[in-house]
Amino acid sequence: MKIGILGPKGTFSEVALNTYKEKHDNVEAFYYQTLEETTESLAQLDKIIVPIENTLEGYVQQILDFLISSNSYIEEEILVYVQFELISKVEHKDISNIFVQFATKGQCQDYIKSLSNTDLTLTPSNSTSLDLFLNGQDSDAAIVPTHLVPKDVNHQNVTDSKNNFTRFVVISKNQIKTNAREHKVSLVVIPTIDRPGLLYDILSIFKSQDINLTSIMSRPQKNYMGKYFFYIEFIAGNHVYDDINQLVELTKEQYTIKILGIYPKQ
Repeated sequence: MKIGILGPKGTFSEVALNTYKEKHDNVEAFYYQTLEETTESLAQLDKIIVPIENTLEGYVQQILDFLISSNSYIEEEILVYVQFELISKVEHKDISNIFVQFATKGQCQDYIKSLSNTDLTLTPSNSTSLDLFLNGQDSDAAIVPTHLVPKDVNHQNVTDSKNNFTRFVVISKNQIKTNAREHKVSLVVIPTIDRPGLLYDILSIFKSQDINLTSIMSRPQKNYMGKYFFYIEFIAGNHVYDDINQLVELTKEQYTIKILGIYPKQ
Protein backbone atom coordinates (compact mmCIF):
# COMPACT_ATOMS: atom_id res chain seq x y z
CA MET A 1 0.00 0.00 0.00
CA LYS A 2 1.56 3.28 -1.13
CA ILE A 3 0.74 6.30 1.04
CA GLY A 4 1.79 9.93 0.59
CA ILE A 5 2.38 12.24 3.56
CA LEU A 6 3.78 15.68 4.19
CA GLY A 7 7.50 15.46 4.93
CA PRO A 8 10.17 15.51 6.02
CA LYS A 9 10.56 12.62 8.44
CA GLY A 10 9.96 13.34 12.10
CA THR A 11 6.86 15.49 11.60
CA PHE A 12 3.42 14.98 13.12
CA SER A 13 2.39 13.59 9.74
CA GLU A 14 4.82 10.73 10.30
CA VAL A 15 3.38 10.24 13.79
CA ALA A 16 -0.05 9.87 12.16
CA LEU A 17 1.43 7.48 9.59
CA ASN A 18 2.96 5.32 12.33
CA THR A 19 -0.41 5.18 14.09
CA TYR A 20 -1.99 4.03 10.83
CA LYS A 21 0.71 1.38 10.35
CA GLU A 22 -0.17 -0.16 13.72
CA LYS A 23 -3.39 -1.46 12.15
CA HIS A 24 -2.33 -1.93 8.53
CA ASP A 25 0.41 -4.03 6.97
CA ASN A 26 2.65 -3.50 3.94
CA VAL A 27 2.61 0.31 4.06
CA GLU A 28 5.16 2.17 1.93
CA ALA A 29 5.47 5.89 2.68
CA PHE A 30 6.29 8.67 0.23
CA TYR A 31 7.22 12.10 1.60
CA TYR A 32 6.38 15.41 -0.08
CA GLN A 33 7.49 18.96 0.57
CA THR A 34 4.10 20.69 0.45
CA LEU A 35 0.45 19.89 1.07
CA GLU A 36 -0.27 20.57 -2.59
CA GLU A 37 2.29 17.98 -3.70
CA THR A 38 0.90 15.54 -1.13
CA THR A 39 -2.70 15.85 -2.36
CA GLU A 40 -1.62 15.65 -6.00
CA SER A 41 0.24 12.41 -5.25
CA LEU A 42 -3.08 10.61 -4.67
CA ALA A 43 -3.37 10.25 -8.45
CA GLN A 44 -0.37 7.88 -8.40
CA LEU A 45 -0.66 6.38 -4.90
CA ASP A 46 -3.27 4.38 -3.00
CA LYS A 47 -3.89 6.87 -0.21
CA ILE A 48 -2.65 10.03 1.46
CA ILE A 49 -2.63 11.06 5.13
CA VAL A 50 -3.02 14.81 5.67
CA PRO A 51 -3.94 17.18 8.52
CA ILE A 52 -7.48 18.55 8.30
CA GLU A 53 -8.09 20.23 11.67
CA ASN A 54 -6.26 21.46 14.74
CA THR A 55 -7.68 22.32 18.15
CA LEU A 56 -6.13 25.81 18.12
CA GLU A 57 -5.90 26.61 14.41
CA GLY A 58 -9.16 25.13 13.14
CA TYR A 59 -9.55 23.59 9.69
CA VAL A 60 -6.86 23.34 7.03
CA GLN A 61 -8.62 25.18 4.21
CA GLN A 62 -6.41 23.69 1.50
CA ILE A 63 -7.51 20.16 2.41
CA LEU A 64 -11.20 21.12 2.48
CA ASP A 65 -10.87 22.62 -1.00
CA PHE A 66 -9.10 19.50 -2.25
CA LEU A 67 -11.87 17.23 -0.94
CA ILE A 68 -14.57 19.42 -2.46
CA SER A 69 -12.92 19.63 -5.89
CA SER A 70 -11.61 16.07 -6.24
CA ASN A 71 -13.14 12.62 -6.51
CA SER A 72 -11.71 11.36 -3.24
CA TYR A 73 -13.04 10.25 0.12
CA ILE A 74 -12.07 10.30 3.77
CA GLU A 75 -11.93 6.72 5.02
CA GLU A 76 -10.37 7.18 8.47
CA GLU A 77 -9.37 9.85 10.97
CA ILE A 78 -6.34 9.82 13.26
CA LEU A 79 -5.98 12.08 16.29
CA VAL A 80 -2.43 13.11 17.19
CA TYR A 81 -1.61 14.84 20.49
CA VAL A 82 0.40 17.98 19.72
CA GLN A 83 2.70 19.82 22.11
CA PHE A 84 5.65 22.13 21.43
CA GLU A 85 8.80 22.92 23.36
CA LEU A 86 11.08 25.91 23.20
CA ILE A 87 14.63 24.54 23.06
CA SER A 88 17.55 26.91 23.58
CA LYS A 89 21.31 27.07 23.94
CA VAL A 90 21.24 30.25 26.01
CA GLU A 91 19.22 31.60 28.91
CA HIS A 92 15.70 32.78 28.10
CA LYS A 93 16.59 36.46 28.52
CA ASP A 94 19.47 36.11 26.04
CA ILE A 95 17.50 34.59 23.16
CA SER A 96 17.77 36.80 20.08
CA ASN A 97 16.33 34.53 17.38
CA ILE A 98 13.82 31.66 17.35
CA PHE A 99 13.18 29.28 14.48
CA VAL A 100 9.56 28.19 14.25
CA GLN A 101 7.44 26.49 11.60
CA PHE A 102 4.61 28.70 10.30
CA ALA A 103 1.77 26.47 11.58
CA THR A 104 3.53 25.87 14.90
CA LYS A 105 3.69 29.63 15.40
CA GLY A 106 -0.11 29.80 15.45
CA GLN A 107 -0.25 27.21 18.26
CA CYS A 108 2.26 29.00 20.51
CA GLN A 109 0.90 32.55 20.33
CA ASP A 110 0.78 33.21 24.07
CA TYR A 111 4.48 32.59 24.47
CA ILE A 112 5.43 34.42 21.26
CA LYS A 113 3.44 37.49 22.33
CA SER A 114 5.45 37.60 25.56
CA LEU A 115 8.72 38.04 23.68
CA SER A 116 10.52 41.33 23.23
CA ASN A 117 13.61 42.10 21.15
CA THR A 118 13.51 38.58 19.73
CA ASP A 119 13.35 37.80 16.01
CA LEU A 120 11.22 34.98 14.65
CA THR A 121 12.43 33.10 11.61
CA LEU A 122 9.65 31.08 9.97
CA THR A 123 10.55 27.67 8.57
CA PRO A 124 8.75 25.23 6.24
CA SER A 125 8.77 22.34 8.75
CA ASN A 126 9.44 21.52 12.38
CA SER A 127 12.34 19.32 11.29
CA THR A 128 13.88 22.34 9.55
CA SER A 129 13.55 24.36 12.75
CA LEU A 130 15.40 21.62 14.62
CA ASP A 131 18.14 21.36 11.98
CA LEU A 132 18.71 25.12 12.03
CA PHE A 133 18.90 25.03 15.81
CA LEU A 134 21.42 22.18 15.81
CA ASN A 135 23.55 23.29 12.87
CA GLY A 136 22.96 26.99 12.25
CA GLN A 137 25.37 29.70 13.35
CA ASP A 138 22.64 32.03 14.65
CA SER A 139 20.61 29.33 16.38
CA ASP A 140 19.79 30.57 19.86
CA ALA A 141 16.48 28.71 20.03
CA ALA A 142 13.74 26.89 18.18
CA ILE A 143 10.19 25.75 18.84
CA VAL A 144 9.79 22.07 17.98
CA PRO A 145 7.40 19.20 18.75
CA THR A 146 7.96 17.50 22.08
CA HIS A 147 8.96 14.23 20.40
CA LEU A 148 11.82 16.00 18.56
CA VAL A 149 13.45 17.57 21.64
CA PRO A 150 17.15 16.60 21.80
CA LYS A 151 18.71 15.42 25.03
CA ASP A 152 20.65 17.82 27.25
CA VAL A 153 19.14 21.11 26.03
CA ASN A 154 17.12 23.72 27.88
CA HIS A 155 13.44 23.28 27.08
CA GLN A 156 10.00 24.42 28.18
CA ASN A 157 6.50 23.72 26.94
CA VAL A 158 5.14 26.76 25.08
CA THR A 159 1.93 25.34 23.57
CA ASP A 160 -1.15 27.52 24.05
CA SER A 161 -3.20 24.54 25.29
CA LYS A 162 -2.41 21.27 27.02
CA ASN A 163 -5.41 19.82 25.17
CA ASN A 164 -4.12 20.40 21.65
CA PHE A 165 -4.73 17.79 18.95
CA THR A 166 -4.35 17.66 15.19
CA ARG A 167 -6.86 15.54 13.32
CA PHE A 168 -5.40 13.74 10.32
CA VAL A 169 -7.50 12.01 7.69
CA VAL A 170 -6.72 9.08 5.44
CA ILE A 171 -7.97 9.93 1.95
CA SER A 172 -8.41 7.42 -0.87
CA LYS A 173 -10.02 7.34 -4.30
CA ASN A 174 -12.86 5.04 -3.21
CA GLN A 175 -15.54 5.21 -0.55
CA ILE A 176 -15.30 2.26 1.83
CA LYS A 177 -18.31 1.12 3.86
CA THR A 178 -17.77 0.32 7.54
CA ASN A 179 -19.85 -1.25 10.31
CA ALA A 180 -18.77 1.03 13.15
CA ARG A 181 -21.21 1.87 15.92
CA GLU A 182 -20.57 5.59 15.43
CA HIS A 183 -19.59 7.31 12.21
CA LYS A 184 -18.42 10.77 11.36
CA VAL A 185 -19.87 12.16 8.15
CA SER A 186 -18.18 14.87 6.11
CA LEU A 187 -20.12 16.38 3.23
CA VAL A 188 -20.58 19.55 1.24
CA VAL A 189 -23.92 21.14 0.41
CA ILE A 190 -23.99 22.97 -2.93
CA PRO A 191 -26.99 25.32 -3.31
CA THR A 192 -28.55 25.65 -6.76
CA ILE A 193 -29.55 29.31 -6.20
CA ASP A 194 -28.74 32.05 -3.72
CA ARG A 195 -31.69 33.49 -1.78
CA PRO A 196 -32.64 34.91 1.63
CA GLY A 197 -32.91 32.22 4.30
CA LEU A 198 -30.75 29.75 2.35
CA LEU A 199 -28.57 28.68 5.27
CA TYR A 200 -31.57 28.60 7.62
CA ASP A 201 -33.37 26.20 5.29
CA ILE A 202 -30.29 23.96 4.99
CA LEU A 203 -29.98 23.74 8.75
CA SER A 204 -33.69 23.08 9.17
CA ILE A 205 -33.39 19.95 7.01
CA PHE A 206 -30.75 18.52 9.34
CA LYS A 207 -32.87 19.47 12.36
CA SER A 208 -35.92 17.74 10.88
CA GLN A 209 -33.84 14.54 10.65
CA ASP A 210 -32.59 14.97 14.24
CA ILE A 211 -28.99 15.29 13.02
CA ASN A 212 -26.64 17.09 15.38
CA LEU A 213 -24.02 19.01 13.39
CA THR A 214 -20.54 19.16 14.87
CA SER A 215 -19.21 21.66 12.34
CA ILE A 216 -20.33 23.92 9.51
CA MET A 217 -18.37 26.44 7.49
CA SER A 218 -18.65 28.18 4.15
CA ARG A 219 -16.04 27.84 1.42
CA PRO A 220 -16.04 29.97 -1.76
CA GLN A 221 -17.08 28.26 -4.98
CA LYS A 222 -14.30 30.26 -6.67
CA ASN A 223 -16.30 31.10 -9.77
CA TYR A 224 -18.37 34.08 -8.58
CA MET A 225 -18.01 36.46 -5.66
CA GLY A 226 -20.49 35.66 -2.88
CA LYS A 227 -21.21 32.06 -3.90
CA TYR A 228 -20.33 29.40 -1.36
CA PHE A 229 -20.30 25.71 -0.60
CA PHE A 230 -21.24 24.66 2.93
CA TYR A 231 -18.88 22.13 4.48
CA ILE A 232 -20.66 20.13 7.19
CA GLU A 233 -19.70 17.39 9.64
CA PHE A 234 -21.92 15.38 11.97
CA ILE A 235 -22.01 12.17 13.98
CA ALA A 236 -24.27 9.30 12.94
CA GLY A 237 -25.02 5.78 14.13
CA ASN A 238 -24.72 2.44 12.37
CA HIS A 239 -27.67 3.23 10.07
CA VAL A 240 -25.71 6.09 8.55
CA TYR A 241 -25.95 4.96 4.93
CA ASP A 242 -29.76 4.81 5.05
CA ASP A 243 -29.80 8.21 6.77
CA ILE A 244 -27.59 9.73 4.06
CA ASN A 245 -29.79 8.34 1.27
CA GLN A 246 -32.84 9.85 2.93
CA LEU A 247 -31.04 13.18 3.38
CA VAL A 248 -30.04 13.29 -0.29
CA GLU A 249 -33.59 12.44 -1.36
CA LEU A 250 -35.03 15.24 0.79
CA THR A 251 -32.66 17.87 -0.59
CA LYS A 252 -32.13 16.90 -4.24
CA GLU A 253 -34.56 19.51 -5.65
CA GLN A 254 -32.82 22.47 -3.97
CA TYR A 255 -29.27 21.37 -3.19
CA THR A 256 -26.58 19.00 -4.34
CA ILE A 257 -24.98 17.00 -1.55
CA LYS A 258 -21.51 15.61 -2.15
CA ILE A 259 -20.33 13.00 0.34
CA LEU A 260 -16.70 13.55 1.28
CA GLY A 261 -16.42 10.71 3.76
CA ILE A 262 -18.30 8.34 6.06
CA TYR A 263 -15.81 6.86 8.49
CA PRO A 264 -15.53 5.55 12.07
CA LYS A 265 -15.55 8.24 14.76
CA GLN A 266 -12.44 8.34 16.92
